[in-house]
Amino acid sequence: MPSRVNEILEKLALKHEWGARLSRGMIWDIWEEIVGSQVALNAWPERFTERDTLIVVVSDSIWMQQLSFQRQLFINGLNTRLPSRSKIKDIRFVLGNVSEVRSRWMTHKISRKDMLKKEKVQFPKRALDAANNMMEPVRDHELKQAMANLYLKYSEQKKRNPEPL
Repeated sequence: MPSRVNEILEKLALKHEWGARLSRGMIWDIWEEIVGSQVALNAWPERFTERDTLIVVVSDSIWMQQLSFQRQLFINGLNTRLPSRSKIKDIRFVLGNVSEVRSRWMTHKISRKDMLKKEKVQFPKRALDAANNMMEPVRDHELKQAMANLYLKYSEQKKRNPEPL
């Protein structure tokens, strides 16, 4: 009898301890909150080793020395926020390009307010009328508006990047 996909995934996750590894991904979301914004500009987590050690890239040797004095404080702060099976045993600081590592792991979260601030594209009246006429048979107002917006964006994209003949 075939197993369900979620049962197979659960067994694999337990066997390979994916849960602990995946929950460690929180580290990049909470790092700045735990260490402070000034430290986060000069030190950023890069990866974990197999022995539960967090590798943190640091901008220069002065920061490396300063942070090594605070190692246990950071470990304790991170471990209180991480799930119990994801605990960090040690932090190792290495010199490197913090901005590069940070940009690789930073999640680009755009707040709803910032999204609303984006400048709206002004479509010609002719295009708006065409979109509205095309969506006339759709009864659901929200769906009609979404489909009309999609059509307008598609036609704008086609205008900017016409297909070669």
